Amino acid sequence: MRIFHIATLADWKQAQGTGSYTTSTYGRTLEQEGFIHAARDAQVPVVRDRFYADVTEPLVVLEVETELLDAEVRDEQVGDEVYPHVYGPIPTAAVVAWRPARLPPIELGTRRRTVVAAPPMTIAFRGLALVLAGGGLAAFIAAVIAQGRSDDGTLDHGVPFVLWSLAAALAASALAAIAYGEWLRRQARPDE
Repeated sequence: MRIFHIATLADWKQAQGTGSYTTSTYGRTLEQEGFIHAARDAQVPVVRDRFYADVTEPLVVLEVETELLDAEVRDEQVGDEVYPHVYGPIPTAAVVAWRPARLPPIELGTRRRTVVAAPPMTIAFRGLALVLAGGGLAAFIAAVIAQGRSDDGTLDHGVPFVLWSLAAALAASALAAIAYGEWLRRQARPDE
């Protein structure tokens, strides 16, 4: 049968070093309490929220196989619920799995960076670069088609040369426009 125990990550790491887990509950040892508190799987969220809500250090849920324990496990009434209690240390070999007891808190929107719009001239040169790149792509496609027709003799050999030259000139102009636009942006905000 599987039972579950909420532990601090530090206590669990210490137990992994010694081979035996002996913390009864948060801040209390097996020796002080006489047993180790445990829960059924469905009881874990209630125990975590009721008894560990103020604990800020990382918590884990240990999944314990009772058939691997040397200690007695008793189901005992606690308030309106029945919980399993382990009357002895838990060997780490009896812990068949462990997982975080809760996810770390997520703070949305606390580290948002302010985005500053690019200067108008940078935007203009980015637009020019886009138009030139589109023209270069069209010239490249036309050059590929013209090269094929030139190779089979249906088109003069000078046409592909002109189209290849045009594609190269437009690509170079597009790169120059984007580089100049970026240079203008950095001049407007030298701290970046």
